[in-house]
Amino acid sequence: MAGSGASVRVLDRVSQSIAGAVAALALWALGETWSEPAIPDLLRICLLTFVLVQSGVALTLAAPLGLARSMWGGFILSLPATLLALSAGSRFEPALKALDHPELVSVLAVFVFVLTPFVAVWLRDRDQWLDYACLFETAWEITARFLLAWLFLALVWMVLFLSDALLNLVDIGLVDLVFRTDWLVFGLSGAVLGLGLAVIYEVRDRVSPFPALRLLRMLVPVFLVVIVLFLAVLPFRGLTGLFGDLSSAGILLVSASVAITLVSTALDRDDAHGVQTPGLTIATRGLAVLIPLLVGLSAWALAVRVLGYGWTPDRLLAALGACLLMAYATGYAVCALVGGAWRDRVRRLNIAMALTLALALALWLSPVFDGFRVASASQVGRYEAHLAETGELPIWEMAHEWGHAGQQGLDRLQAIAERREDLIMIDTIARARRIDSRYQFSDPELLPTPETLIPELLAKMPVAEGSRRLSADDLTGIPVHHLKAWQTGCARTLPGGTPGCLFLRGAFSPAVDETEQALVLFLADDGLVRITHLLRGPSGDISLRHAAAETASEEEAFPVEVLAAAQAGRFEIIPSGRKALSVAGQVISPRD
Repeated sequence: MAGSGASVRVLDRVSQSIAGAVAALALWALGETWSEPAIPDLLRICLLTFVLVQSGVALTLAAPLGLARSMWGGFILSLPATLLALSAGSRFEPALKALDHPELVSVLAVFVFVLTPFVAVWLRDRDQWLDYACLFETAWEITARFLLAWLFLALVWMVLFLSDALLNLVDIGLVDLVFRTDWLVFGLSGAVLGLGLAVIYEVRDRVSPFPALRLLRMLVPVFLVVIVLFLAVLPFRGLTGLFGDLSSAGILLVSASVAITLVSTALDRDDAHGVQTPGLTIATRGLAVLIPLLVGLSAWALAVRVLGYGWTPDRLLAALGACLLMAYATGYAVCALVGGAWRDRVRRLNIAMALTLALALALWLSPVFDGFRVASASQVGRYEAHLAETGELPIWEMAHEWGHAGQQGLDRLQAIAERREDLIMIDTIARARRIDSRYQFSDPELLPTPETLIPELLAKMPVAEGSRRLSADDLTGIPVHHLKAWQTGCARTLPGGTPGCLFLRGAFSPAVDETEQALVLFLADDGLVRITHLLRGPSGDISLRHAAAETASEEEAFPVEVLAAAQAGRFEIIPSGRKALSVAGQVISPRD
């Protein structure tokens, strides 16, 4: 029997390690094709979301449920998560800009996190998927298991780094080979993570989150005293500094969230495991009663901010959080004040609010509610009603961060400005659409504009032999910081007196014609040559990647001889998986 149990454990460890490695290699493969223009951005977002959610949920549930059922559980969550990611990505052009919004990524992550315990319990016993004790225990065990597995992965890599340093002392570079091979790094990390999750589940009787939850209970009276002190001093301090400040509202919302978490951990999965001492019980009820005051103050502070400056996506998300927390807080307070079986009522409320939270987050990401559209309409309405001047509107954010809705809002603002002959607004919108940097938009003296950089580059940047002349179309749409780096390189000179830059066309990527791509070589501040692969896709979108030597070190900085030889025409474009530049003894290709 003991041998049979050991065999099962070994099989579980191996299967989960393989599953982790496969998931990590899928992410690596996705990263390898991330810059390919032929793959639509929306497809990339969908694939990334599906792989992350499917593999993350499956690995998390594999130990308690078995690999087959955990894969099914992963699919149950990865399908709606992928559809929501598709909806969020469709708000932007290019769609990958959605990944630059941490609030959207966080909302999707919380959606998956909240529903994972429900799926886990449902797959184990469909009659208990609304049983609070099972959900509470499952949620905290998943959290602890996942955190410990990631800690184990970090420790493994620390040992590998130490081993590499030790073996390098005797000129043995075996471990260094792992670090230089991207797919091996991903595969090994995934395998270690899967192994860690399997082993931690095996010792679940000794590795439990519940001692930590017992310690959290000790914070309930401490936090209660802090809140009472805050509420007692607030009327004497005055409310001016509190209301109208979004950061104050955020602090209050976070404090309310912490209070709700402390109350839930104090009540535990049932009365037998919850707080028993009279002091902690009174403190828990008192904290539950005071939470609505924190949420109410945060809602007031947020309302003052909105009345003064209108809606933005961040304020809308804060308002959603305030509404959900107010529902939580009101329910907690009512249950605590009524007494009786108030603990059971709070636990039932937690189940209802968890499902409500998941639904609200799904609506936030779905086409039903687009926060960027609501915020854009709010800002346009302020300008149209003469409630805000040009400098009081988030023009740059609408142009670069609010997606399609922001662009449509700018179109409406421009139409209103043209009717009013508001030249300041018209010029501000044009500048916002042209300038990529928020800081340059706020202070135009920080960086030159493309209008000044492009003519300088056309005048100074040489073109490699056999290539057509450089035109403004070749440089249009390139971010200012790249143009500035190239212009600075051109201002430097090589030993022969030629400019320290070169525009070299070639079919380095099979995705587009050679006329739509080039390597830009330029002298950097350290006196070495850097190379950027410029690629303009079929739809006009621009991809800029570093080029590196095809050596084990993948060097990205080259001696000036590389640039001098390329300017003199002593180079070849040779096959190298795709195409590479062979110059001055170096083989250089765009990095993925």
